[in-house]
Amino acid sequence: MTAGAELVERNDEAAGAAPVVELDGTCSLSRERIGGKAWSINRMRALGLSVPPAFVITIDAWADFSAQGVIGDDVWASVRAGIAALERGTGRAFGSGTRPLLVSVRSGAAVSMPGMMDTVLNLGMNEAVARALAAESGNATYAADTRERFRAQYSETVLGDPAGAVPEDQWEQLRAAISAVFRSWDSPRARTYRRNRGMSGAPGTAVTVQAMVFGNLDEKSGTGVLFSRDPNTGERAMFGEWLAGGQGEDVVSGRTTPQPLDELATLLPQAHGQLLAAAELLERDGRDIQDIEFTVESGVLWLLQSRPAKRSARAAVRAAVAMADEGFIGAEEALGRVTADQVRAVLRPATAAYTGAPLARGESACPGLAAGVVVTDPHEAERRAEAGEDVILARPTTSPDDLHGMIAARAIVTELGGVTSHAALVGREIGRPCVVGCGPGVVEGLVGQIVTVDGGAGTVWPGRVEGRPVDASTLADVGRLADWAGVDVGGLAAWLDARATATSTQVDAEPATTVTKVPDLDLLRLIGIKGRAAHDALAAGLGAAAETVTARCEELVAAGRCAATPIGVRLTAEGRQHLEGLLAAERRDTDRAAIASVYAEFCSFNGDLKNIVTAWQMKDPATVNDHADADYDGAVLARLTELHRTVQPLLRRIGEVAPRLARYTARFAHAIERIAAGDHSWVARPVLDSFHTVWFELHEDLIGLCGLSRADEAAAGRAH
Repeated sequence: MTAGAELVERNDEAAGAAPVVELDGTCSLSRERIGGKAWSINRMRALGLSVPPAFVITIDAWADFSAQGVIGDDVWASVRAGIAALERGTGRAFGSGTRPLLVSVRSGAAVSMPGMMDTVLNLGMNEAVARALAAESGNATYAADTRERFRAQYSETVLGDPAGAVPEDQWEQLRAAISAVFRSWDSPRARTYRRNRGMSGAPGTAVTVQAMVFGNLDEKSGTGVLFSRDPNTGERAMFGEWLAGGQGEDVVSGRTTPQPLDELATLLPQAHGQLLAAAELLERDGRDIQDIEFTVESGVLWLLQSRPAKRSARAAVRAAVAMADEGFIGAEEALGRVTADQVRAVLRPATAAYTGAPLARGESACPGLAAGVVVTDPHEAERRAEAGEDVILARPTTSPDDLHGMIAARAIVTELGGVTSHAALVGREIGRPCVVGCGPGVVEGLVGQIVTVDGGAGTVWPGRVEGRPVDASTLADVGRLADWAGVDVGGLAAWLDARATATSTQVDAEPATTVTKVPDLDLLRLIGIKGRAAHDALAAGLGAAAETVTARCEELVAAGRCAATPIGVRLTAEGRQHLEGLLAAERRDTDRAAIASVYAEFCSFNGDLKNIVTAWQMKDPATVNDHADADYDGAVLARLTELHRTVQPLLRRIGEVAPRLARYTARFAHAIERIAAGDHSWVARPVLDSFHTVWFELHEDLIGLCGLSRADEAAAGRAH
């Protein structure tokens, strides 16, 4: 036995240092050592399922490759031994002979990074192999199709040149493909994905080498994806798609239209039955909805991968409750599988049927249905809501200092702005039905009336109009979760939010505190922008110690410049007057041309930020983002990170022109750090010092320093 063969066959704990390990169901290494894909293959083989033979080049070997820049001799010897194991397991010869073996070379990090790294299928193909496959199968079309698929993928992935010449030698192909997959860990898209998903400490990728099976072989072949439960509803019903004659990612690529899984049942009932049985087994073993990739080759079912499935908000709620009832998980774990945003999404009432004409019509900014009396002042909205009254806040436009009124209101209506306006972004983030851009004069016509706001349809109707109720099964599921949490249904989302927040330590939740003295201007201006603010929020915004800010707020309250409320301090009339004097003095000492210049540059980025936050909240005008699609969210977060990088020079210039505003740089950096750490509430949650919150507060400060009014800026389309 060669040294390499010995390495690949030692699968017990003592083989922890082996760079290559066979995935025969006995491998005891963790996901952190072999990656999620290899772990899945090994687990399925341990369960006795039909899986093509495979071996894994471990993440430790990736580290060695990264250090040396090449595949080391010991690793390569183990790879060759791994291929020999595949040959024994399949009765085929790699890249030669009358029954040639082709392999896939696939990345596999410990945490799933879908689509971020490289894969090469059908490796080992050359002219002689194509002839052998044609002779063996009696299907020259299949052989030619397989060869062309390999040529195109290898040229793009390994050579980086669609017209590049693919080597005929199968070992040269394999070595280059493994190197390319290892290098793809550090590709720009993979780095961006990890940064935005809070995976900065991830240790690298493994490489799985697996015997190919061919969904493009004949009329009894194909590829597909199966979910063990419906990922849209969470119902216990198999859900999947099948593509006859397909291979690799054909089903999920969007380039072809797959067929319902029922087509497989009709064409190949035995394979279909085996697939359903495997899905049941994998779900029980994984205790979660499974997303299963499979191939059928000449009527024989092969499983390629199984992993926890992405799901809609409704499916997340339904599956969490059902799996707890079925004994798969406990109540605590069920609560951990559901987010506050998912609960809010499933509890939004459906749009009702109306007759007659609406009082106002604008753009749908946040779906939902709510009724109440229209008020225009955020302070009044807060007072009346605290007294138990349902209120609708209607404003020409909104700003950060309206936030307390927006939170208190049941819904929000504006005359100006679109789906990227402040009202729209905040409304979606706090879950308030919102209609924007209803036109000048609308507020005056609505004030004092009881109305129903239909955020989904973008309309405002007279009186209280009942929406179609949330279906009873959804309410029952949310009720079960609420019972387990010890709250009522209406308080479940807030309970989940609080629990999520509690997982972060105080050190993580706040930027470094270095400021020991807090001038009146800095503190009063931040209170004025926020409208109402708790001491800890002010400390975070100012970069000051909490005790320092608390003491300063107490001084301002004693001086009559602020008033204390249950949710924080607010400015009094005397405080606003004092602040105006301080701001006027600051403007006199500021280079007016310089501040106008940086404000103009800020406005050039303002639309980009609004579009990014809108995309984070809504996939399209009719679809709320339930954050179940990691690829979609990752792309939006990449745009946000790139915007943050791009505006760094501008932030430095703003700090030079107006030293009081220099602190915004640290606030933006802290928000990005929290997002990169995986806490995506820091994108736009208004009650946090989120990126969106800091951006709008900087906008307010720049407007004030330029001596402009918000009303004028809103009318010009720059401050909705």
